[in-house]
Amino acid sequence: MRIPLWSRLRLAPRIALVIVGGLLAVKAVDEVMPLVIRPPQIMFFDRDWLLDNLHDIRDRSVAVPAAERSVALQDLPVRRWLDIEPLNTRPEFPHTSRTGAFAELHLQIADTLGLAPQDVLLMADDLDDPEYSPRPLVVILPPLPTVMTDVLDDRRSNMLSSDLRIAFRIGSGGWLLVTPRSDGQETVRMIRNVLLPISVVLIIGLLSIWVARGIVRPLDDLAAAAEKLGRNRELSLVGDFNAPELRAIGRSFNEMQLRLKQFVDDRLQMIAAISHDLRTPLTRLRLFAEYVPDPEQRRQVLSDINEMEAMVSATLTYASNQLKDEARSAVDLGSLLISLCDTAADAGCRVVYDGPDHAGLTCRPVAIRRVFANLIDNGCKFGSEVQVTLRDGPDTIAITIADDGPGIPAAQREEAFRPFTRLETSRNRETGGTGLGLTIASDVILAHGGVIELGDAPAGGLLVTVMLPKVR
Repeated sequence: MRIPLWSRLRLAPRIALVIVGGLLAVKAVDEVMPLVIRPPQIMFFDRDWLLDNLHDIRDRSVAVPAAERSVALQDLPVRRWLDIEPLNTRPEFPHTSRTGAFAELHLQIADTLGLAPQDVLLMADDLDDPEYSPRPLVVILPPLPTVMTDVLDDRRSNMLSSDLRIAFRIGSGGWLLVTPRSDGQETVRMIRNVLLPISVVLIIGLLSIWVARGIVRPLDDLAAAAEKLGRNRELSLVGDFNAPELRAIGRSFNEMQLRLKQFVDDRLQMIAAISHDLRTPLTRLRLFAEYVPDPEQRRQVLSDINEMEAMVSATLTYASNQLKDEARSAVDLGSLLISLCDTAADAGCRVVYDGPDHAGLTCRPVAIRRVFANLIDNGCKFGSEVQVTLRDGPDTIAITIADDGPGIPAAQREEAFRPFTRLETSRNRETGGTGLGLTIASDVILAHGGVIELGDAPAGGLLVTVMLPKVR
C-alpha cells in the first residue's frame, strides 16, 4: 500500500510547511483585502488654495444669519472637496500640538482668518501605515514645484494626515468644522482593520491546532493504552500513526506490551500450576492427619492444612484473573454492604453501617463482594469495631471502612498492595493471611476504573477509602 506523501514527512518538515503555509495565507489575505475593500482616497490640497477657501467659507458664514448658514454653505464649489459643518459649541477633538509644517499651517490659518490662535483648532493624525487609514488621506502641498517623494517621505517638513480636521470660531458662539470630503467607506475600513488581524490570528491558530492535534492525538492514544494495560493487564495495541517518529513509537509500545504481557502470563501460569499441583499432596496430608492419634496434634495439623489450602485458593484466584473475567451486571451496593456487615456481626464482630439502603452500581458482582468482604474481615481481625460508610454521589460511589486496630504506617501503605506481602508479623492463626487480600482488592477496584487508598481512621486504626465510578 502506498503511503501518502504527508504521512511520509517527519515532524520537523511538517511544522516548517505549516509555518510557510500560514505566512503565505496571511500574505494572500493582505493582498486580497484591498481588492474587496478599496483603500482610502488620497487628496492633494495646495496650501494657498486651502487658505483662500477657508477665508471664503468664513466670509460666507458670517454674511448670513446662523439659521441660514447650512443652506448658504451648500452652494460653495469647494464642497466637492471639503465637508463643512456648522457647530453651536466648540468641537471635542483635541488640538494637535506639534512642530513643523502643521504648526506653521495653524498659525497661517489663524492669520488668514483674522483670528487668535486659540480660536482655531487643527487636528492632523499621522498613521504609521496610511494604507489602513479609515478616512481619506490628505496631502497639503507646499508651493509648487515640488518632488512627490519628498512630500511622502519627509513627514516632519510636509503635511500628510490620515485624519485632518480644521475648526474655527465664527461670531460670538458658533464654530465651523471643515474636513476632507468623505467617501462613506470609513466604517467599512474600520471593520477591515479589525477583521484583518483577527483573520491572521485565526489562520495561524487553526493551522497550529491542526498540527498540534496530529501530534497530541497519538500521545493521547498511547496514554489511554498504557492506562488500560495498567488497570486490566490486557493488551491495548495502538494504531499506525501518520508520522514516521510516531509510528516508530507506536510499534515500540506495541512490542513492549506483547513482551510484558508474555512475561506476566508466564509467571502467573507458573504460580497457578504450582498452586494447582499442591492440592493433591494437601489432600493426602488431610487423609493422613485423620490417623494422628493425639487429638491436639491432629487439630493443629488440620489447621495448618486448611491455612495452606486457603493460600492455594487465593493464589489461584489471583493468578487466573477469574475475578476480572466476570461479566458486569447491576448490583445494589447498599444492600450488599448491609448483608456483609450483618454476616460479620453474626460472627461476633461489632460492625456499624452508615449509608443509604440502596445504591445501584454496574460492576462484577462476585469480585466486588469478595473485595468488601475481605476489607470488612480485615477490619474485624485487627480491630474490635468496624465502621462502614457509603456515600452515593451523582457520578461516583464512595465507601470507607474504618477500624480501631493498630493501622498501617504511612511508609508501608504502598507496600501493603504488593502480592504476598504480610505486614502483620506474628503470622498467628487469628490474624495471619495469604498476603493477597489487598492485592486482589486493588486489582478489582482498578479494573472497575476506581481508586482504593489507605489512611488513618478517626479512632486511630486503618481507614480504607474506595471510589467507584458509576457506569452510565
